[in-house]
Amino acid sequence: MLKIWPVLLLGCLSFCIQAETIFKVAYENDLQFPYYLGRSSAVPADKPGTAVELVKLLEVKIPGLKIELVRYPWSRCLLNLKRGLVDGIFNASYLEKRLRIGRYPWKNGAVDTDRRLTTIAYYFYKPKGGTFNWDGKKISAPAMVVAAPLKYSIVNDLNNMKVNVLEVHTSVSTLNKLVHKLVKVAALQEVTGDYYLNHFPQFKGLVKVEPVLKVKPYYLMISHQFSEKHPQLIETIWDTVAKLRAEELPRLTKKYIQ
Repeated sequence: MLKIWPVLLLGCLSFCIQAETIFKVAYENDLQFPYYLGRSSAVPADKPGTAVELVKLLEVKIPGLKIELVRYPWSRCLLNLKRGLVDGIFNASYLEKRLRIGRYPWKNGAVDTDRRLTTIAYYFYKPKGGTFNWDGKKISAPAMVVAAPLKYSIVNDLNNMKVNVLEVHTSVSTLNKLVHKLVKVAALQEVTGDYYLNHFPQFKGLVKVEPVLKVKPYYLMISHQFSEKHPQLIETIWDTVAKLRAEELPRLTKKYIQ
């Protein structure tokens, strides 16, 4: 009878190891305050960002789930999701064409905004005294080139507005285009644009243009490959994201703002 216990113990350990599911999640290697901090491929050990902390909490709330975080340029995050080299990416706004590369939380034939990770607004930015104007529907000079971060969903919105877009690799590079007078206007996420304008003196000559350009829900996208293997788990993940957004995101945000 005593000899049976080691066998049972080994069997239990084997089951526990097999039961752990690795969920490899990528996010951009650029700053998007307060959602993610640092401008490198490293995940900061201290204060990595509110969205990063929220995603890491998934492994606390979902038994057997292990989160692995990696950082790439946003265009590579999208490409790696399509190839199944990562299981999820954030923060991703909804674009119909992205359904080819991954999945969003879905309900009644449409993206489920109730299970978003957060909401972010886009604004135009320009030099102080710049001639660019925006009334919420149209811009003052339709032929003007607007700089925007590469592969961001706002590029698609600007194209639909028949606006000429110059895609730039990062948000800070987009603002540098304004500083060096290579463009007269840029489109950026408010959380990022305002952070740079308020914290870096080289951007003190820039201003945000009212009114808002676009307000978008943002999601944790999941690869088709992971979804096919774990169809029930992905619903649990998105359900948990919604709960964490409501219960934990305000607390996390307060910590970073302070």
